Amino acid sequence: MSLFKKKQKAVIEGENTTEITESYTPGKKKKGFVKWIVLGVIVLGIGWVVYSNIKAKNAPTPVTTDIVAKGDIEVIVSVSGNVASDETKSYFAKLTGPIEMADFETGDRVNKGDILYSYDTETLESSKKTAELNLQQANGSYSGSIEKNNKTIDVLEGRSIHDINTRLDEITAQIDALNDKIAEKTSRMNRTLTDLQKVSQDVDENGISDSYDLTQNNNAPNERNSEEGNQMSLEISNAISEVQYALQNDPEIKDWNDQITALNEEKADLSEQASAEMSKLTAGEKSALDAQRELTELQTTDTIEDIEEVESGVTAEFSGVITELAAEDGATVSQGAKLFTIESTDNVRVDIQISKSDLGKIKVGQKVDITIGANQYEGEVVHIAGKAVNNSSGVPVVDAKIKITNPDDSIILGVEAGNKIHTEKAEGVLVVPYEYIGTDGEGDFVFVIENGVLVRKPVTLGLTTSTDAEIKEGVSEGDRIVTTDPASLVEGTAVVETNAN
Repeated sequence: MSLFKKKQKAVIEGENTTEITESYTPGKKKKGFVKWIVLGVIVLGIGWVVYSNIKAKNAPTPVTTDIVAKGDIEVIVSVSGNVASDETKSYFAKLTGPIEMADFETGDRVNKGDILYSYDTETLESSKKTAELNLQQANGSYSGSIEKNNKTIDVLEGRSIHDINTRLDEITAQIDALNDKIAEKTSRMNRTLTDLQKVSQDVDENGISDSYDLTQNNNAPNERNSEEGNQMSLEISNAISEVQYALQNDPEIKDWNDQITALNEEKADLSEQASAEMSKLTAGEKSALDAQRELTELQTTDTIEDIEEVESGVTAEFSGVITELAAEDGATVSQGAKLFTIESTDNVRVDIQISKSDLGKIKVGQKVDITIGANQYEGEVVHIAGKAVNNSSGVPVVDAKIKITNPDDSIILGVEAGNKIHTEKAEGVLVVPYEYIGTDGEGDFVFVIENGVLVRKPVTLGLTTSTDAEIKEGVSEGDRIVTTDPASLVEGTAVVETNAN
């Protein structure tokens, strides 16, 4: 077996080197030698790690910093909503009659001034003539009633119904008294006439009245004196004639009858006045008559105006979309029947719902950037409801409206719109990225470097966004703060700035 020699520098002592020569036989392992080499490498590795850790522990932690500066900050709340019309008008038939509809369908756009429907010409002319005649009749009836009432007032001459009735009662009493006098005197005269007629009858029978005084005649009772009987009969006849004449021409009775005639004439006149008083309009009746005339005139005038308004066809009052079509071309519609509903595209809004977290930020009057499809619009918050409602998920929200201030023909009602509401803004304040600010149980803070170590500075925040924050207290303009993630740092750690200017 051949022997090989290997030289190895084993020990270095000062400037002298001892060379060791080792002989071995090929094929024979030197286990002890390899073992010591491996152990040596391990020891060296462990030592290096320990050394590195000690060195690292004592080395400053590298951090980045930035200078606090003033700037502007604005809080913008993003919320989606649906586009809706802020002006809706339903069109109703002005008159009863057949109509001609324009060629529109539900969902079609119309422009301001487009004709929606029109009436038959003959129907309009007939309706207008009827309205004019109704107005003429109302005015005539009113004028007649007022004229008649004025005449009644003239007849009364200021006398009240009470005065008239009192005088009528007096006249009745006077007439009754006069009739009693006439009856009494006429009765006496009739009795006299009756007595004379009886005497005349006796004389006619025997020539002598039954009451004739026999002592004045020496002849026997049955003897008749024809001459005396004729004379008596003549006298009785004259007396009867006088009484009969008196019954017809007695001046006192005639005077009494004249008085009765005059009283009856006065009574008739007063009765007419009483009737006039009863027919005279009271203040309430005249007021009602005036109101009825005014109402008829108003209604008739409105009808005539409606007719004149539709003579050239009914037009759209604003541009928009037909959302309801309730009639057909050629149909006969009744006055007041609904025909169209149009929702404006000139006056539009976005309906949104505000969550509890955003409610305190959003106010009426705030400006809004609106995105509808690929188009951008401007808007303003115009309404916030005073009561919350539950949304589809059962979460309480508050309805609000955003008015689109620059709408155009591209807007489609009912589509979704994105809205960025400019809620609060501060200008010329201290603003830093929100990621530079830490938060713990004691509040908000930032780190600064003092004498090479981290120092915690409590700060008071103002407006905050998802990216920036306003610092109201705690640091000043020009202060340098640590921008490394505060969550990875510990106060008191030695640090070194890696971007110091």
